[in-house]
Amino acid sequence: MDRVRRNRLLLVGFLYFILVATSTRLVTDEQALASIWPANAVLLAMLLQRGKPRWGDVLIAGICGNVLANFLIHGTLVTPFFYSLIDVGEAMLVAVALRRTMDMEEMLGAPENVGRFVLWAGGIAPAVSGLGGAGIAWAFLHEDFLASLHTWYLSDALGLLIFTPFFTSLLAGEYRQSFLEKSRRERIEALAIHLLVLGTAIGVFMWAPPAMLFLLFAPLMLVTFKLGRLGTQVAIMIVTITGVIGTLVYPSSALHGQSTAQHLHLLQFFLALMLLTCLPVAASLSARNRLTRRLADSERQLRAREGDLIRMVATDPLTGLLNRAAFNEQVEEIHPETRVAIAMLDVDRFKQVNDQFGHDAGDRALIHFARLIGGGVRQGDIVARAGGDEFIILFPDTGESDAETVCQRLAATLARQPLALDEQVLLELRMSCGVAERRDGETIEAAIRRADQALYAAKGAGRARVTRAA
Repeated sequence: MDRVRRNRLLLVGFLYFILVATSTRLVTDEQALASIWPANAVLLAMLLQRGKPRWGDVLIAGICGNVLANFLIHGTLVTPFFYSLIDVGEAMLVAVALRRTMDMEEMLGAPENVGRFVLWAGGIAPAVSGLGGAGIAWAFLHEDFLASLHTWYLSDALGLLIFTPFFTSLLAGEYRQSFLEKSRRERIEALAIHLLVLGTAIGVFMWAPPAMLFLLFAPLMLVTFKLGRLGTQVAIMIVTITGVIGTLVYPSSALHGQSTAQHLHLLQFFLALMLLTCLPVAASLSARNRLTRRLADSERQLRAREGDLIRMVATDPLTGLLNRAAFNEQVEEIHPETRVAIAMLDVDRFKQVNDQFGHDAGDRALIHFARLIGGGVRQGDIVARAGGDEFIILFPDTGESDAETVCQRLAATLARQPLALDEQVLLELRMSCGVAERRDGETIEAAIRRADQALYAAKGAGRARVTRAA
């Protein structure tokens, strides 16, 4: 058994033992069955984790925790053993049904999933297990079958509905992740809102008359809208625990002249109403927030894709430099009175490279040439591939002499750095260049044409040189 699995099993077993012991000791009505049974929620939460469920781990945790807790409190073994088998079976029934029909990534974060969760965890599974539990109570403890069935069903249904979302998120690490993602201000705000829920619950369950129960819905809705699904799960647990303690410790504050069991039944009815109100709203808000995040992610991806497409349209696919169309767009943004120099360059005897070494070598030569001139110009200079083996450089705020100096440096760099086609062949490249400065009243296109004429003059004069326009 790996360490993570062992630690999770120990955590589940410990939580199950504590909840069984607490429920058995403190939350038992006049019958032998607890009025709220949260322990099975731990087993179900473990089975609803991502990945393949560990049925054996749940069986071990359920039986050992239940039997040990009852033995320490009541000194009995037989009845708790059968109860634990029924509890484990109940959790497994819900897990199988939900895992087949729901996406575990969005188990309680989608409105349609809340209905399935309520149906199985709050309806079918507790009813099925209630028949077995009531039968055990009747056979071994001589309890009334129908009364035991009623108590079992309500206690298990509420326990699963209230505590399963919390323990599922707890075991999945969602609360830890949410805490780490919040700012200090957001953490304080969340704490303050939950304290408001706690204070309201204490006032309602311990001092106010039953007619004031509706006051709890205001802070619960605040939690739902401000803190989302995770906050709602915690708030519901706070109300449940406070309600149980308040009903047991201060029964007179709930309904005068009635038994504790009747008080707890009233609490069960209220908790069921609270769940059916808060869970769908929280799920809808969670789904909306998730959709908003997905739309935002899609928008970012579209913008990134748009940027990639713009770069693809503006970039020469072989060399990575600007293409002529993108170069022309940048030229149009230059102010008509800005001093500009133009250089036209090409690789000397490039056709011979293709003929002698092949077109793959020719492509590598162009890439090598583009890398050298692209890395050798100044910041702000615009470099583009004009077509074939011709390249163009625009020098803003630069005169013809300075542009000529830069091009001579590029030519020297190219001569010093031959292209290694393989271990034996070093391809020495040379370049010819024509330079022209835009004259007063002249367009940049006219200056480009004069630089191109200077390039042909350089090639006609023997190549491997930089020539100014006449």
